Parts: sequence; C-alpha cells; structure tokens
Amino acid sequence: MTMTIDRASAFVAELLDVLEDLYWESASIPLKNQCFNAVRLLQAEVTELTKISVQDHHYEYEIIACPPHIMISTLEQLNSLLKNEVIRTRTRAILEPLMAQAKQVLG
Repeated sequence: MTMTIDRASAFVAELLDVLEDLYWESASIPLKNQCFNAVRLLQAEVTELTKISVQDHHYEYEIIACPPHIMISTLEQLNSLLKNEVIRTRTRAILEPLMAQAKQVLG
C-alpha cells in the first residue's frame, strides 16, 4: 500500500501517541522495553518527516530514520507481546487497527 508523506506523517504521529499511552499503562517490563524501542524509532521518523518541505508532502512515503525491516521487526515483536497483556480497552481499540496497518505503511 503506497501512501503520501502527508498521510504517513499523520499515521506515524497517531501510532506514536498510542504507543506512548501504552508505555505508561503497561505493568510488564518486557512490554515497556519493546514499547520504548518502538517509540524511539517512531520519534526519529517524526523528526525526519518534519524536515521534509510541505511542497513535497504529496510524494510517496518511504521510511527515513531506519531500515524498514528494523521498524517492522520492532513493531511485530511489540505486537506479539500485546497478545498476552491486559491493556485498557480504549488503548487496545485504537492500537489494534494501527498495528495491522503499520506493516503496510512502514514496510
């Protein structure tokens, strides 16, 4: 699935917000650690995306901050930890569709 830089920027920011909530809600150290890894990668991506000119936001998005396989691997590991965790219903409802879409957007 191709996405413009503009839409990908909004997606990454939304995913980052939910993962930050997840980090603070989680009681599990492995989940917190993996969540922290994902947040750091996404923060680096947001930083790089803010450097792109607004005039270029219609171009196709490609991940900038790290190799795509690292981002996907990190998010897949996080997703596997989520299956056995109790998290707030609101957070899960927002996070699950974003995680499903992440591989297509960030991969």
